[in-house]
Amino acid sequence: MTTTRERIDLLARAFPQLFPRPELVRLVRTQLGHISALDNWIERKGVRVRARAPRTIHHICAGNLSISAITSIAHGLIVGSRNTVKLPSPREDATTRREIIAFVQALPKSLRVLVELQSERDDAALQEAEVIIAFGNDATMTALRAKVRGDQRFIAHGHAVSLLWIDDADRLTSRQARACAVDVLTYDQMGCLSSQAIYFSKPADVMRLGGRIALALEQTRQTMEAKPARPLGVRARIAEARDVAQALGHAVWLPPARHLGWTVIHDPDPTFVPSPLHGVIYLRASRPGSLTRDLAGVRGKISTVGVTGSKLEPQVRQAFLDLGVSRFCGAGQMQFPPLGWHHDGRASLGELVTWIDDERPHGL
Repeated sequence: MTTTRERIDLLARAFPQLFPRPELVRLVRTQLGHISALDNWIERKGVRVRARAPRTIHHICAGNLSISAITSIAHGLIVGSRNTVKLPSPREDATTRREIIAFVQALPKSLRVLVELQSERDDAALQEAEVIIAFGNDATMTALRAKVRGDQRFIAHGHAVSLLWIDDADRLTSRQARACAVDVLTYDQMGCLSSQAIYFSKPADVMRLGGRIALALEQTRQTMEAKPARPLGVRARIAEARDVAQALGHAVWLPPARHLGWTVIHDPDPTFVPSPLHGVIYLRASRPGSLTRDLAGVRGKISTVGVTGSKLEPQVRQAFLDLGVSRFCGAGQMQFPPLGWHHDGRASLGELVTWIDDERPHGL
């Protein structure tokens, strides 16, 4: 049986960039109070306590992005649980399944034996698990919740969206524009931390703003690793978004030779409408006093708001808080949260464990 420190060391040595040891140690200390809370009794306000990990965690992975599933599995390994993993179904436009399998295969043997991959739905594994962590759309979460017993812990990560906020669009610097471009292009907008729209405060020179964002997107794209050709269905969605916007008379910025890497569209209606993803980003102007109305359709579904500059106007911050946002960060950092971030507002590692209290006087 390995200790928490040993499991952290193994994970950090195998994936030093993805899971740096100092961040893993900080994660455990922050959310469990002590690096050895799972291995020994520790004292907390005069009471001895110890964290207890679930015997088995069942992870249900979505098909859009692998990093969420990989991080979830890593959390299960850190606490020392056995992990059953329902892989996403193969999809023509995603490598998620392959990336999850590659991660598990690259684990050190003493960690790899704690992970069982499953290609098909296994109701027995679902029923056996003490904790179920699921990623997917809201319909999937509702269906799963109906299968979960009262003595099981169900951690659901359903549909969520993220946004960029530019307070003073006319003063947007080239550096800030490139930071916004990183948030749009990383993971091809496929994750819940990907910005689907850039909101900016009225009034502003929209044509100047769109041009700056378009230039930054093209410059950033050229620095990123080349991606496979887009599948037919994705090409059709991008083309439809462009055609509809142009038919409505909206300003549209397209890449050189009209390639499909990115698209910028100014929609004069501030009401949030989901992006078709794959580099299609909408510019929408809103006043701070109107944000809660303009974003009412995603109330309770906003994961992250990326902000240009170092300050956020109090009225804007309060509007996003009223809408249920769970994370603010600087532009350019939306896709790269620290390991200790609260995914959907939860302490992702701390939520896995239960606690034992020993209130007896010491030495008895």
